[in-house]
Amino acid sequence: MDVVRAANGRFVTDEMLTRWCEALDKDEWPSGEHSVGEPISGRPPLSVEGSTVLSVKVSPAMKRAIESEAKAQGVSTSELVRTMLASGLLEKGLAPA
Repeated sequence: MDVVRAANGRFVTDEMLTRWCEALDKDEWPSGEHSVGEPISGRPPLSVEGSTVLSVKVSPAMKRAIESEAKAQGVSTSELVRTMLASGLLEKGLAPA
């Protein structure tokens, strides 16, 4: 069972996510839950700390490979690279925020 801490400090379990998804799939509000505001359009922030730019030089071939893979996954090159960096850090036991 995975447990994550939401931005508001609340712990969220896999069971909670499953229950919420099942209710919302039926166009119902999950039992015991309530809305905290209106829906917000746009991409959520990357972290509560905000973000900063990291400039990295790669070969043209590597850039093409990254762009190709991002397109195949339907994500931006930035999103793909962030995911790859986060995975590499997790493998080393350095959990990214």
